[in-house]
Amino acid sequence: MKKEPVIQNREARIYRGCLILLPVLALFVFLSCQGYSIPAQLLPPCLFHTLTGFSCPGCGCTRAVIALAKGELLASLCYNPGILYCVVLYLLFVLSHTAAYISAMIIKKLPSRLQESLQREKSLLHLLNRIHGMKAKPMYLYALIWLFLGFGVLRFSVELWQRFH
Repeated sequence: MKKEPVIQNREARIYRGCLILLPVLALFVFLSCQGYSIPAQLLPPCLFHTLTGFSCPGCGCTRAVIALAKGELLASLCYNPGILYCVVLYLLFVLSHTAAYISAMIIKKLPSRLQESLQREKSLLHLLNRIHGMKAKPMYLYALIWLFLGFGVLRFSVELWQRFH
């Protein structure tokens, strides 16, 4: 039996975790739309803000998630623009991997001569092969890290400027 590469196993585990998280997030959005919210006393305070008095790159994430769940897109962007990017990245990851897994299942069920036609560019079935290879890339995660850091540095600079002027 052929062993799958470690990267594919890790990617499959992340995908399954994302699928498990999907109904939890949907329930959170549903409850937020119904007017239910998490009491602020249950959430831990930001340790960086508590110790320094300045906002960290992640400050505003909880408020941004709650605003986004209520459908307040602009408020969410004001609290922390990285959250919207996280949601888009999460949906892109789940949708692209779901499409890839479904197309892989379809390809496996095709007769062998049809599977051979997948290799030809002019075949309509070639689209299945293209979907199968279309998955979200890790570079989006690196861009997310830089977005958080950039936003945090910008916000820190503004707070520092306001405090000393």
